[in-house]
Amino acid sequence: MSLLNYRRERLLDVLSRQSQWLSASALHELLKSSSSEPVGSLKTTKRDLEFLFDEGYATFEDKGNGLARLWRLEKYRHALTLLPTEAMTLAAIFDHANRFGLHTHTDQLKGLKTYANRVMNRVEKRKIEIEKRITTGTRFLVLAPGKADLGHLKRLQQAICYDEPLEVTYLPRDADGVQCVYQLKPLGLSHQDSNTYLSAYVLEEEWADGYVPDPEKPRGKYSSNGPNSMCALMLHRIVKIEPGKRSIEDPQGYDIHSFEAQQHLMTIHDKDPVDLVLRLSANLYNRLWENPLTEEQKLQQESDGWWKLTCRIQDSQGLRLFLLSNAADIEVKKPANLRAHVHDTLQRALTLYGG
Repeated sequence: MSLLNYRRERLLDVLSRQSQWLSASALHELLKSSSSEPVGSLKTTKRDLEFLFDEGYATFEDKGNGLARLWRLEKYRHALTLLPTEAMTLAAIFDHANRFGLHTHTDQLKGLKTYANRVMNRVEKRKIEIEKRITTGTRFLVLAPGKADLGHLKRLQQAICYDEPLEVTYLPRDADGVQCVYQLKPLGLSHQDSNTYLSAYVLEEEWADGYVPDPEKPRGKYSSNGPNSMCALMLHRIVKIEPGKRSIEDPQGYDIHSFEAQQHLMTIHDKDPVDLVLRLSANLYNRLWENPLTEEQKLQQESDGWWKLTCRIQDSQGLRLFLLSNAADIEVKKPANLRAHVHDTLQRALTLYGG
């Protein structure tokens, strides 16, 4: 790091430790006492403060009448404690990155993304936008996200942080466009695929226009399962959020990673893992040898050039989609119900394309 950048980093650090407005001269003295490197003159510190102001990291209060201009930090720095809602958003970003296999990269990160971008783009030798040289991705088609209200997300984050029940007006699927008002307790947020989902406990529900759900049809799958039950709601289907009118406790021992919560957030066909046996073509063997289905999977070559894969894994929507998307290179041997599912789905597809 150049002396110029070091000096400005130290000045940011000094600003981050202050709880009140300070003059440039006071900050200059603090900078000198906290730095082992030369920091220049008071005029240099004033220039650095102007630079930090232009970058949006410092702000000032101009008293006029010959009084000194007072300065303070404008934005949170990576070294500061985050607001709870900011920490939740950052955790979601890290978790999503981890799902793309970036555990090593996220473990190495020490600060916020904004801080990293500022450091990257300060390279003096080459004036380029570093963001245009870095990317992540997936070979799967990523659907456009549902259009959600950012204010709703922040309100849900606050409610989770501060143990608040809410009154949520929601537009359920398969309800003929009728809205429902839930008295609920927000429990957790799941950022999956292209949408954000709220894991919640619904105490009461009130349907508009006298609507009554058909008791013969299943409930849930991104709407309420009825009063006194857990469910998952889609953020972009929330119409309005108001303070809750009931006192609602969290379910005992709630964990969003548990089967009890996950079964509402995604399709899981069995609580316990199943013994999976597959036959793989050489093409898919190469993929699963490098990127295994599970860490415990076993691969064994067979006499016909195919490979046998065995492992224990949860029978989920994700597993079934993977098997179907690679159907030409996989034969499911066990369990029998999973083999039947793949067979029946492919049979329906052949019927559609047969003519």
